[in-house]
Amino acid sequence: MKLIVLAITVMLLISGCQDSSSKKGAYLMDGKGVNPNSLAYSANNNAQERANKVELQKIDAAAKIEIAKIESGNKLLIAQVNADANKEVAQTDSKTKIQTTQIDATTKKEDSALTFYIAIALVIVVIIALILLYLNNKQNRILKAKMHEDKLKQELDLKEREHQEQRVLKMLDLVAAGKLSPQMEEEIILSISNPKQKTIESKK
Repeated sequence: MKLIVLAITVMLLISGCQDSSSKKGAYLMDGKGVNPNSLAYSANNNAQERANKVELQKIDAAAKIEIAKIESGNKLLIAQVNADANKEVAQTDSKTKIQTTQIDATTKKEDSALTFYIAIALVIVVIIALILLYLNNKQNRILKAKMHEDKLKQELDLKEREHQEQRVLKMLDLVAAGKLSPQMEEEIILSISNPKQKTIESKK
């Protein structure tokens, strides 16, 4: 606003000077109304022109000062805007770095927790597998022990039968040879005829 007022003032002063000069020339060339004191008038007119020039120079200097102030203010404003923008960018970068760091830390923490849970699951699976293997081996050992026991019982029963048969044959041989008393022969015949009862009694 100040610049506009200064510019209008300068234009009016320049226009006034031009009109004064043109009137002065016309007045002198016309030759009418010549003042006897024309030299004083010319000197006064020249002084007015110098005063106008000084005023114009002052206005021009004031305008330049105002322009310089405005430019300086604009530079300061631009510098402030740039500083604020740089500060905002720096704050945004700092926040972004902090958020990125937090995200990385959270991701690492989640990865560590996932790895821990996977390790626990693997350990549990291995323990269960070992328990099943142990139970399977134990069951196999029990079955083998039972089979071995059954086999031993069968062998023992077989040997006992063989021994019983050999004993019976010896008794029959003694009965046939007539070397035993009638009472012994009767007991032998009874034992041969009912071997199971004899076996039970002998076990008792």
